[in-house]
Amino acid sequence: MQLTKNFSVQELLPPDVYAARGDASAQLIDIRIVNVAQWLRDNLGKAITINNWNSGGQYKESGLRNFETSTGAKWSQHKYGRALDLKVNGMDSEAVRQYIRTNWATLKNIGLTCIEKDTPSWVHIDCRYTGLDYLLEVPYK
Repeated sequence: MQLTKNFSVQELLPPDVYAARGDASAQLIDIRIVNVAQWLRDNLGKAITINNWNSGGQYKESGLRNFETSTGAKWSQHKYGRALDLKVNGMDSEAVRQYIRTNWATLKNIGLTCIEKDTPSWVHIDCRYTGLDYLLEVPYK
């Protein structure tokens, strides 16, 4: 099931959640974060990988995560369907973060509120409620 032009529901879920709920799993994902990913895909003009388990790849917890997983923080935004870890083809993570900072005036209107600093090979984005009028940048653990 396609959620946007370039992102399917499988790319945002771990395989066990998709196996259990199928396309109905889409209701577990905050559409704002998917729209942010689509905006980045459209404006960077580069392929973005979130989860790729469905095509034989290694990533399966870069979108929604089960509460039982040991990956990430106990109360991670991933567990509420409000966060994605992006890998942008041909760009390092700091260049993507800088692009997000430069374009945050637009991205905040779509729903982006937070990124993680210093992630080594991916870019964490989320749409948690912050109440802030600036992009929250949290440390990577």
